[in-house]
Amino acid sequence: PFGAGSGGAASAISRGTFIVVDSVSSSCGGSGSRGIAPPRPTFPSPRFLYCDSAHSSRHCATSAMEHTDGTAGGGPAAGSARRMAILARQVTAAHFACESRPREGRVDAALVSALQRLLDHDNHDMRARMKDFMRAEVYVPRYDMDLRDERELALARLRGICDAGFVSVEWFRTNPLAIFAAHEIAAFCDPSMATKMTVQFNLFGGTVLKLGTAQHHGPLLRKMDSLEAVGCFGLTELGFGNNAVEMQTTATYDSATQEFVVHTPTPLAQKYWITNGAVHAHWCAVFAQLIVGGEKRGIHALLVRIRNDDMSVCRGVRIEDMGHKMGCNGVDNGKLWFDNVRVPRGALLNAFSNVDAAGNFSSSIAKPRDRFLKVADQLLSGRLCIASMMQSGSKVALTVAFRYAASRLCVGPSGRSDTPILDYQLQQRALVPLLARTVCLNIGLSHVKDRWAAASGFDGRAVDPQVAVEVTALVCAIKPLCAWHIETTATTCRERCGGQGYLSVNRFGSLLGFAHAGMTAEGDNRVLMQKVAKEVLGLMERPGHVRDRVAQGCAAAGPSVGAASWGLPELRCLLLAREGRLLRELGGAMAGAGAAFFDEWMKRRSDLVQAAAMAYAEREVLDACVVCLESEAPAAVGATLVRLVRLFALRCVESDLPWYLAEGLLPPAAGREVPGAVRAAVDDAGHGAQDVVDAFGVPDHLIAAPIAGDWERYNVVDNRGELFGEAANA
Repeated sequence: PFGAGSGGAASAISRGTFIVVDSVSSSCGGSGSRGIAPPRPTFPSPRFLYCDSAHSSRHCATSAMEHTDGTAGGGPAAGSARRMAILARQVTAAHFACESRPREGRVDAALVSALQRLLDHDNHDMRARMKDFMRAEVYVPRYDMDLRDERELALARLRGICDAGFVSVEWFRTNPLAIFAAHEIAAFCDPSMATKMTVQFNLFGGTVLKLGTAQHHGPLLRKMDSLEAVGCFGLTELGFGNNAVEMQTTATYDSATQEFVVHTPTPLAQKYWITNGAVHAHWCAVFAQLIVGGEKRGIHALLVRIRNDDMSVCRGVRIEDMGHKMGCNGVDNGKLWFDNVRVPRGALLNAFSNVDAAGNFSSSIAKPRDRFLKVADQLLSGRLCIASMMQSGSKVALTVAFRYAASRLCVGPSGRSDTPILDYQLQQRALVPLLARTVCLNIGLSHVKDRWAAASGFDGRAVDPQVAVEVTALVCAIKPLCAWHIETTATTCRERCGGQGYLSVNRFGSLLGFAHAGMTAEGDNRVLMQKVAKEVLGLMERPGHVRDRVAQGCAAAGPSVGAASWGLPELRCLLLAREGRLLRELGGAMAGAGAAFFDEWMKRRSDLVQAAAMAYAEREVLDACVVCLESEAPAAVGATLVRLVRLFALRCVESDLPWYLAEGLLPPAAGREVPGAVRAAVDDAGHGAQDVVDAFGVPDHLIAAPIAGDWERYNVVDNRGELFGEAANA
């Protein structure tokens, strides 16, 4: 009865099978078995489990019985089986396919194809294959689920992707852009799965790859790729988030036993918000104050086993579940404590620092703070992973909103409901600027990915220090822009879809929770923007293109023509002027602060710091778009892309219009023209907006929102706000 079924999600995952479990009789059968329990007349119908073939059928049966009658299966082996089980309140036999409706008007297929290739940027074949793979039923969204089941579903989805070979930690050495691409595609489907992916392959896997040596790579890298070794990233502490360099966890070397003793000395030192930690992780990359011979040597990372093979918690480790969150509840966030946990000397990730058998410490990095920056280096690529996922969320939200707006009829000139709401200026003014900004952030993100990949250090080549600072500033700028943008986009799209947008099944709720996770994870957005301003001020002090650009911006004058006639040169001049003047003002204030530097920066100039960083970030995005238009964009997309980039830049000016007026860069008459120029640009870009949405390349099965398809047919039956169930057969 536990043989692999021939259909449904079971056939899509190379290791495992689905087992249907009736909620009353707890009968079990393969996923292809249709007669194990009669269909129930109410929604939802029989439940199903996913069982990994590495575990015995006995364990699956134990888990099935436990989920059905509430009795506990004994021992850690049953706990391991439960860890791999998915219990969802839907049938596997049918689900509602959210297929797009035929569009009115001509579809510019050449534009859609060329623009999608431009926006995808890299790894085109891999992206297409991964999207197609995710047609399996396990990737169909589910909503009314128990917290434990939601976590197991996220893990099973990630396992399917791993088994199919769509992501590998070693790609950081060979094809880092493919890792970001995998995050983008995963986030179309499930923010929780994508989040677990980024911790497993970037934060945990990338840290072991970069900071570890052969003794760590050999046993672990392959197991990371297959999820045989699930890891977590133990950096953040309850009392030390953004100031992690002051963390309290210690790793003290005991030369008598050649071991490190990892310890959590206070409640504030507990590792906090540890993704994968609450349920699934076997290992933790623990960051701690390294103490050797009674002397602190700075923050270092050690590999610490936190669960045994049977998933029981290791001795001396305490794990607490952080429970339900406002979003991404498929992610098992935990709190970790270490009570004098002993690990061998080889647990130290020693690519840059080492402790020999006699207890002698050595490091190729002289300063303790610089050691921390090196060991936390994977946060940079993590920010790019998050930015990639945030962009995918914005694309899904806009795809759903535009499709619904094109199909939802409301009052027209005749008074009848015969006009798509997308025709209204109200709808276009809300959605089209977000569409333009999404495209421009996409191009800016691709530029930053390329810069990071060339300076990542995974290839062993030395990186010019100034280039490293420039890349750090770019990465720390693009993540906040993408994270803030998805929050604005999801909120606006939800509102413009009315009550339909409030249903979970139409995706906006999960996207909002995802947005708020992205605004905080891998660095609070506002703190990152402080870092951007700090790094750019440092670059201004050195001869080079940054200093020259700021000087050019300070000398720039306002446009000589009205806003309706502004092209990209005039708009770039305005964004450059804002960046230059704000950075000059900030640099002057800090130069005169002297010993009061901290108070000046943190207590008196916060608004200026944030504004200068934002001005830098938006000008960088615009410059990336201009370069793209000049050297990368094919002729088929040129005119459309110019309209979108121009609208993006106009909106930047409109958002900061009071500043431009106060600075005298725009006279009052010119300022009054700006909103009208934006409205005209919205109308101009809006005519081809649906083609641009199609160019995001999100297939119907990953959009998976009824209002993006035949929402009338979806509401013919009692769907209970789900895509699965007997109602899907209608």
